[in-house]
Amino acid sequence: MTQARLKSGLGVRGDSLYCPLAFSLDTYWNCLTDCHHCFFRRLNRTWGQDLRPLDVEAFEKKLINGLKNKNPKTPLAHAIKTKRTLRIGSKADPLQDAEDEWRVTRDALEVLNRLRWSYAIQTRFTSRLRSYEPIILGAVPSAVLIPYMSPGMERDWEVFERKRTTPPAERLRDMQHFAKKGLVVGMNGEPFIPGFHTVKDFENALKAIKAHGIRTYNTYNLHFNDHVAKRMHAIGIDIEKVWRMNQDREWKKILPKLLDLGKKYDIHVGCPDFVNSGPGYVEKNNTCCGVNVARPCRFNTHFWKRKLQKGEDPERILDRSWDGIGDFEQGVQVMFDNSKDVFTMKDAGFKNKRRK
Repeated sequence: MTQARLKSGLGVRGDSLYCPLAFSLDTYWNCLTDCHHCFFRRLNRTWGQDLRPLDVEAFEKKLINGLKNKNPKTPLAHAIKTKRTLRIGSKADPLQDAEDEWRVTRDALEVLNRLRWSYAIQTRFTSRLRSYEPIILGAVPSAVLIPYMSPGMERDWEVFERKRTTPPAERLRDMQHFAKKGLVVGMNGEPFIPGFHTVKDFENALKAIKAHGIRTYNTYNLHFNDHVAKRMHAIGIDIEKVWRMNQDREWKKILPKLLDLGKKYDIHVGCPDFVNSGPGYVEKNNTCCGVNVARPCRFNTHFWKRKLQKGEDPERILDRSWDGIGDFEQGVQVMFDNSKDVFTMKDAGFKNKRRK
């Protein structure tokens, strides 16, 4: 039977108002690695279990046609037209074991290099990054690498990733190698699982990262859904404790300690949690993953928070950041309203007022 293909793999996150790397590429429909803490695998109820490797020809055609589009109307069309940086590996790991057979991620990277398109790669398989080194080093502008390594490191690799991925110690060596080659490198520490991980775990991860010359680590708490709860309960995790500690009122007590540890070890801790990090936390780079990319999306809380911290006018910020990626009226709500349906800048400590 012929393997069904993923037509373009391109998308814009539904919560693009909160993410500078909202424009994404998945080179596989499913992720066979199936980590126990992965909330995305809940989507398999709707998607099914098909692997669906990327149709690279259709992907390339989508990009080329999108660049020619003189009147983009959708967030995706705007993202393509303006060549926003692609985050590779949103819902499925682009370098999972299936890549040895299908090679679609390799082919997609070559397409992006030909088009001089900036991209950031997220993966747990850094050993395959090493095998694609000539392609990655040939990226213009240079590629950005933000592989995952959660705070439990070896324990997480055994318990959640079931030793199906590159071991954490090897990931660190691989990233040290790429950093020495001059690439922008950071480690993605998601998820920090309150009630399972400890502040000491996080500190040990920072020490390991620093020992390998890496100066960026990202953190965010667990995306907790019923699928994750069942999977974690099945392997003996105290999910009642995790659920309780994962609530904002408890997580808010933990997060400042993690950010302070970053200062202690001179490692920038990227923090997508614009609410619980408070108005005083300053993100140094243009993404909340803690790294700079060539063309991030700008119509989002990450960009707005940095501007508000500098005292800029909120209405002017909205107008100047509008890039067609997102919903402008929802952006107004996030900037000004005290809504219970979505997180707003008021939740983050900014009391913005609209001019009449």
